[in-house]
Amino acid sequence: MNSTVKPKKPTGKEEGRSLGWCMARARLYSRDVEGIWPYLYVIPLTMGWILLDVCLRYHYREVASVDHTFLPANLFSAGWICLMVGLVFALPWKAKFPFRCIPLMFCMACMETHSCFYNVFEKFFSLTSLTYTSGAGKFIKREYIHIDSPILTGAVFTIVLMMCSGRLLQVIPPRTTKRSVGAGLAVMAVGLGLILFTAGTWFPTVDTVIWEPEEDDVNAAAFQSFTNTTECLMLSGLYQYTARDIWQLIRPDNTMSESDRRQVEQYIEEYEAAEAGNAWTGLLAGKNVIMIQLEAIDTWLIDPDYMPTLARLKEEGIAFRNHYTPAYITAGTFNTEFMVNTSLLPATGGIPTTVYSRDGFPYSLANLFEAAGYRANSFHNSEGDVYDRGVIHLNLGYEKFTSGGDMQMENYQMDRYLINGFDDMISDDPFFTFVITYSCHGPYSDENAIFQGNADAARAKAKRTDGNYVYAVAGAMETERFISALVEKLEASGHLDDTALVFYADHYDYYMMDDNLQMEIKGVDNMNMLQHTDFFIWSRDMDPVQVDKVTTSLDVLPTLANLFGLDTAGAFLAGHDGLGDQGGYVFFADGSWYDGKTYWNSASGTEGDPDRTREITLVTTLSNRVLAGNYYGGE
Repeated sequence: MNSTVKPKKPTGKEEGRSLGWCMARARLYSRDVEGIWPYLYVIPLTMGWILLDVCLRYHYREVASVDHTFLPANLFSAGWICLMVGLVFALPWKAKFPFRCIPLMFCMACMETHSCFYNVFEKFFSLTSLTYTSGAGKFIKREYIHIDSPILTGAVFTIVLMMCSGRLLQVIPPRTTKRSVGAGLAVMAVGLGLILFTAGTWFPTVDTVIWEPEEDDVNAAAFQSFTNTTECLMLSGLYQYTARDIWQLIRPDNTMSESDRRQVEQYIEEYEAAEAGNAWTGLLAGKNVIMIQLEAIDTWLIDPDYMPTLARLKEEGIAFRNHYTPAYITAGTFNTEFMVNTSLLPATGGIPTTVYSRDGFPYSLANLFEAAGYRANSFHNSEGDVYDRGVIHLNLGYEKFTSGGDMQMENYQMDRYLINGFDDMISDDPFFTFVITYSCHGPYSDENAIFQGNADAARAKAKRTDGNYVYAVAGAMETERFISALVEKLEASGHLDDTALVFYADHYDYYMMDDNLQMEIKGVDNMNMLQHTDFFIWSRDMDPVQVDKVTTSLDVLPTLANLFGLDTAGAFLAGHDGLGDQGGYVFFADGSWYDGKTYWNSASGTEGDPDRTREITLVTTLSNRVLAGNYYGGE
């Protein structure tokens, strides 16, 4: 049998074609090119890695205490680029393609996610944030997604560079030799050396006195704590931050050593020695309590024209005029919910969110009230899988979490139907009831059932019509429907005289999607001060009181514990009694603080108050260790 052998097609080089012509037409240039030509793919690949990191840090160069020129961040990035490029260089030809594309595409997705998160939450993304989305898919709306155009442009150019690198690999595939493998490994070794050198030189492991860093060690303390995501990314660069974020998600630190435990115990001892009873101690002891977390009810929404009942209760109660709800994690509602219930900081980078359902919380509000003979239950429009409340609230000491479905709410978005659960909210026994509202939640639109149910009243009463103002007013009016019905029901059932009502907002109304408008309305000029919200306590037999002392979400528990005579002996509390002498300042996620007179911005470059900085770092560090190490787990 005769067989014909198909002649080998000549390469582009043999035909006299140029390299550019071969690349444009995906024609092989040559398999046997000498010199550096087979390795040209490394150039656009390296440029792509450089572009991602530089683009992100340059665009956000003013958001942290360091900018894109910070040497350690650049050295970290150089080390990771050497590692990734060296790996591709050392691999066989077929293996180069996935290892060239997948890590780079993943980091590009991280860059875009950071931009999206920053535009919504004023902080960079952490993989631990993913755990806050459990069961909350229906609340994630595309209206919130916005990526800055320079970041998108950087991503597009990175894709182009990656495609150029891939075309070069196809047109001039390099031969894998011992020399090329050795060169790739050598570059990887240089990269690893750069990473280790940078970490050891600029960010050494800080010992147990992390809250007392010298001036030169402030960056190291911030880097090691991994609580301020924005600061950490700018300090370490995109790739070191991402690698560390992944590692801490997989292998979170257990920080509760015996030394840590002794430091926590010392803090508790000093805290209790400083705190003292005052004229308010036990004033409300024995009264029933309904505590209501107001979803996005900002200060300007508690207006007699929008929320007459709530505005009256605020006017007649103990009103904390300088209250703040600093956001330490991206889940703004749960951020405040956890702090109010525990006076602990929520889990930040490096702490798995399983601590909420795993740790012991003997000094949570629910457990404190139950120890005083109360029944504690919680209520919210959503189902128990959102933020895993059905599990977490039980772990915090509540007897039962009652959802919108349990209350047979006709529409979970409309707070008026929360009153369906009234009979379960009260009891013949002393009761502590925790209610979380929903109706001011975004996004806002004409199609929103909340707006449709309150549109005419909102349009008639709204003092402005720009932005999403009218939509927000409609949401507040819907929440007011529940508040007014609750007061009426309490009066009718004979419980109003012996029940105290506690109100606070979970966060400012960022669903307005216009922070400049919000700052204009509230008369502030920065995002931290925008977090000013309301906190007040009403009881029929109390005279109105205006409290000027600065308070935060962390202060709610110790304030209530003092008023109701609850026993917090032995508790680690990050907050202070809002009616006492201690505390009196708020610290924000970026380390900035405000004490009612002075606002110090951590990014200002000024020293600030070293004693306050040490105190904030102490509280932050120990609170995180209490949570990460399950301090009360054995109790």
